[in-house]
Parts: sequence; C-alpha cells; structure tokens
Amino acid sequence: MQRLLIIIAAAFITGCATASSPESTPAAGPVIAASHAPPPPCNRTAEPATPAGKSALALSLADCLENPDPALRDDYAFTTLSALLRSGDIDSETLRTLKTDLLARLAKANGDMNGFRGSFAALALAEVARTDRIAPWMSEPERSDLIAAAQTYLASLTDYRGFSEADGWRHGVAHTADLLMQLSLNPGLTKPQAEALLAAIALKVGTPDHAYVFGESERLAAPVTYLAFKETFTADEWSAWFTSLWPPEDPARETVFKSEASLARLHNLRAFAQSLYVNAMASNDDRMKPVAGAALQFMNQLP
Repeated sequence: MQRLLIIIAAAFITGCATASSPESTPAAGPVIAASHAPPPPCNRTAEPATPAGKSALALSLADCLENPDPALRDDYAFTTLSALLRSGDIDSETLRTLKTDLLARLAKANGDMNGFRGSFAALALAEVARTDRIAPWMSEPERSDLIAAAQTYLASLTDYRGFSEADGWRHGVAHTADLLMQLSLNPGLTKPQAEALLAAIALKVGTPDHAYVFGESERLAAPVTYLAFKETFTADEWSAWFTSLWPPEDPARETVFKSEASLARLHNLRAFAQSLYVNAMASNDDRMKPVAGAALQFMNQLP
C-alpha cells in the first residue's frame, strides 16, 4: 500500500490528473520510420464568408487531413475544420456528408502507410460528434455506428506512433479516445452505447504491444471519467469492468517481470487506473466515488 501511495503522489506531481477537456480536442516520436506516399491534393484557401462556402470548405478539408505536411494537416486543415464546426455555421446535411466521408476514411486507415488517415479521421469525427452533443442532429443508431467504427478501428490499429518533430502528430489511440470522449458527454447516450464505449476503450487501455509515452492513458481515461459523472454504472459494474482489463487468473501475471509485453501491459494499465483515480479524488464529487474505488482496488491487485 505504501508503494501505491508513492505512485499516486507521483501522478499528482507529474500532472496525470489532467483529463482531456471536452472543449479542446488536441491534435496529436515515431515508433517506426515513416515512408511517405504521395499526398492527396490540399491547398490553403481563405475562409469564405457565406454559409454555402463554409460548408464546401469543410467538406474539402478531409483530403488535407491525410497530408504528410504537418503545417497543412495539423496547423491548417484540422484547425480550420475545428473552427468551422465550432462556429455553428455548418448545417446538418453537410455534417452528415462529412461524417460519412470520415467514416469511410477510418475504415480504410490501414491503406495509408503514412499513418495519418485513420488518426485524423478519428480526430475530425470527434469534432463532428461534438456538434451533435451541442445541438443534436444524429439519430441513436448513428451514434451507435460511430462507437462501432471507433471500436473496429482500435481493434485493427497497430500503429502506435505519436509525435515526430519531422512529421507532427499521428496519435491514433488518443484521437479515437477523443471521439469516444465526445460521445460519452452526449446527453442522449444510452447504457448499451456506454457499454460499447467501454468495450472499445478496453481494446487499447492495456495493450501489450506498446508502452504509451504520449499521454494516451490519460486520453483514454477521459471518456471513462465523463461516463462516471453520468452514474450509468454501479460500483459493482465498475469493479467488474476493471477486473476484465487484466483478469487475476491470467497466467501472464505470474511472469510479468520477465516479459516485455507484460511489462508494457502493466505500465499502461497502471497509468490508466492512476489517472482515473486521481481525477476522481481531485473532483471531490460523490458521483466519482464508485469509479475511484474500483480503480484503487484494481491497482492494488496488479502485480
């Protein structure tokens, strides 16, 4: 227990308690070397003044989100698209068309050797999902489809690259977590959708394939934090979900300190649980007590 308290204190010092803000979806070193394919067409244009012009620009920016130039992709395309979607000037027909386009790109993420397509499609979909929670325009099945698409993308994601000074951000895990965060905040979210959201998070929160170093654990914790505020799940349900992340009967627990994969899994799960616990305790909100208790119990049960 003393060791756990030291770990938690360190989390406070290093800032693990900071959850992603639902009003700020940040764009996200390379783990593998990039090999750039020819970029899709992308040209900077001045923001038009008319609603029709703004809608046309919003739809045109999807191609730019795949561009390997971070100045075009991060600084221009995503920043411009985010500003347009947050302005309230984009109509629901355009939003639905943009959503369809981005979902198609997310489904074809593995075809992009540069690794930007899926990552930035997910990040842009987070902004689309935000518009729906601010002023609802999606149907319940559409929201479920977004969660399912995020889960499918995470299930196939093997590119864990984050930031590169040469290429900027990829950050597929964190960007998808931002999409799930916006959905977790939606007032219309149903319990089955919340369960599907947790199932998607569980796919990557304790991955043994990579040790997170770009804040992925904190980003994955954000949608769980906002779900806890909704009081959708009981304390027992939270405990059962945490236990499922690394069941006590898993033989890998016995040899964790002799396996790189198991050490990565332990690192990622501990960082995730710490972030949730610290956020819950710092909130001083009774609604967070069930998830705080489950996270602390889970940490005490880790090897």
